[in-house]
Amino acid sequence: METKRYTISVITLGCRVNQYESLAFTEGLQKYGIDVVRPGEPCDAAIVNTCTVTAESDRKSRQMIRRAASYAGHVIVTGCFAQISADTAAAIDNVTYVCGNGGKATLADTVYAILTGTYTGEKSNVGEPDGYDAVEMTTTLPPPERARSYIKIEDGCENRCAYCIIPKARGPVRSKKPETVLSEAKALAASGCREIILTGIETASYGMDFEGKQPYGHRLAELIGDIAAVDGIERIGLGSLEPTVMSDYFVGKLAAESKILPHFHLSIQSGCNRTLAEMKRRYNADMAIAAIHRMRGAMPDVTFSADVIVGFPGETEEDFSETMEFCREARFLHTHIFPYSKRAGTVAAERKDQVPDNVKHDRLVRLETLVKSIKREMLDDYVENHRDTPVYVLVEKSGNGGAFGHSEHYYEVEIPGCTAEAGDILAVRLDSHDGEIVTGHIE
Repeated sequence: METKRYTISVITLGCRVNQYESLAFTEGLQKYGIDVVRPGEPCDAAIVNTCTVTAESDRKSRQMIRRAASYAGHVIVTGCFAQISADTAAAIDNVTYVCGNGGKATLADTVYAILTGTYTGEKSNVGEPDGYDAVEMTTTLPPPERARSYIKIEDGCENRCAYCIIPKARGPVRSKKPETVLSEAKALAASGCREIILTGIETASYGMDFEGKQPYGHRLAELIGDIAAVDGIERIGLGSLEPTVMSDYFVGKLAAESKILPHFHLSIQSGCNRTLAEMKRRYNADMAIAAIHRMRGAMPDVTFSADVIVGFPGETEEDFSETMEFCREARFLHTHIFPYSKRAGTVAAERKDQVPDNVKHDRLVRLETLVKSIKREMLDDYVENHRDTPVYVLVEKSGNGGAFGHSEHYYEVEIPGCTAEAGDILAVRLDSHDGEIVTGHIE
């Protein structure tokens, strides 16, 4: 008698850590012989890996759970929304199982037991989100036809910012063992991966939970050096960093490593000292801009991207103007701007001085207009500076008459007529841009 082949889809919301974890337990399911299909296709089960960073994230998580229930025999809910709101998730029609972030390491085993009718546990299994097993989750292959892959090196955060629920959803800092990270990097390199992005909930806190305490960022710098020695890995990128990690030591180590990508995403949130203090961030605007200048002094061609929240409770027009001035000076290549959104369970959500939605929208539009003009200026300069001097583009997609990838500075680059394969790193001379994407050619 032929063994039944099960089908499953995986829906992922939120951050790169969630994306990494979804890939990890997808690989676990495939080892059981389960076929992974696209979300929306009829299947035996659907896993929804949720996010809870804002109220809007909660809404989208609930929406995706209900949508999965329309085409899947079982719906399994995991992730941060499941961790914080397990009862709400479990009450949605057709949800079979709910587990928090700590249960992700064994999720593939549990799902297989559910599909085969051998699961005998509780419908909801949400404990404290502090299990090292989930931190040690690994992937062994990059996503199909992709030359870039992520390695999760850390989970958890201990910053306790006034607007953020994530420490409750993810628990304290737990770091993956260096030998596990290196083993994963070697396996990825052997499978054809050329670029690795190190990611975590608070990437810069890597190793702060290890014995033999070292200064902030030192363990991460050491890990980067070890990964750079792995044959086959040619580029190393970092997930979001706080400005506080960018000490002289850390900046010096990164500048000395030829494989590090000269682009960094900074968790800035505001360019106003008063607002940052109200947010309970660990730095002020002066420290942040000093860190940016420090990095530019060591790596003159470095670029930055950043997250910025507008309309945080109590933010005045003067406060917002300080953020505008900060962004003018910082000159971010990519700026992800969010209007403040109440998140139940946080200090900021209880404040009485909430900024009206129309004011938040106005500030968002004004800041977007500014950062778009800055980006266009940066694109103008980038093209002019690299008409004869090439940039190096990692091809991520190829076909339909050309290739697409990112340069080492994280500019998006199209190469019309190029037939290179995903994974190739090409020397590209630039021709033009459309305000977002650069076009270039190879010789």
